[in-house]
Amino acid sequence: MSTPSSNPTSEQINCAKENLHKIIIFNKDLLNQANMKLESAYALLNDQNKSDLGLQTTINFLGSCFKTIGSLLGPEGVFISNFLSGLVSSYVTDTPVSLSQSYATLVKRLQDVFIQIAEDLSKHYEDPVKYWNVILTGSFNTYFDKVNVTGKLGDLSKCSFPAETDKNYYVVLKASILELDKSIWSALLKSFVITQYVETKSPSWNEPCDTNAIDNGFLKTHKSYYHEWTSTDNTDKHGNHYKIYKRYEYNIGTGVGPLTDGALNDGACHYLFKNLATEVENDKG
Repeated sequence: MSTPSSNPTSEQINCAKENLHKIIIFNKDLLNQANMKLESAYALLNDQNKSDLGLQTTINFLGSCFKTIGSLLGPEGVFISNFLSGLVSSYVTDTPVSLSQSYATLVKRLQDVFIQIAEDLSKHYEDPVKYWNVILTGSFNTYFDKVNVTGKLGDLSKCSFPAETDKNYYVVLKASILELDKSIWSALLKSFVITQYVETKSPSWNEPCDTNAIDNGFLKTHKSYYHEWTSTDNTDKHGNHYKIYKRYEYNIGTGVGPLTDGALNDGACHYLFKNLATEVENDKG
């Protein structure tokens, strides 16, 4: 299809509107899941503090989520991803009135951002020519890096978003929900710390040493812990070689206190971690 211009053809307009219609439905499905994922994270963390973390944090959630579309749908998906990511990240520098208020909770802010996206998508659908070449630009942070993005409505005439009746719709939806979930946890876990336990004399084991057996015995009941093992080669006075194993221990949680290790609770650990120990399979982690 030809490159969109300031005077798009009726075919281009219809294609863009068809994609917008599908994206509007997708946005509604994503909103329902986003609310549940955020509330579930608070519940698993036993966290009663649901205070707002700011507009940029919410943009990070959704930018990371929409970025997934590009990786799944290839070059066409990049047009969709850039349009949606550009739209939502533009709220930071050109903040809609609806999002300018103070928020008591992150849950409410997330809901309002989704509603604002829905309103903007509807405006684009009603008059696509008006917004055809409006550049939508901004940036968001994934849990790995900062992403700068630029998109525009006209690019939606060069791609095809899957319909609800297409199995790929649910592939995209599922992957987007997972990415959103990861971003939510990445933000909420910033209030937690990793504690390394350093002892004056680190525990050591002589060869033979089954590190997996030691971990499986300990980590099954101490799910917030992680071990690193090192070994050193040694020679006794008779010239015989042997190894000494040392374990370095880490724990994720709220931090060590006088009577507690502050460990992250078991429910959250099961949700997050795929490998608690080699004998513990946790495909849902």
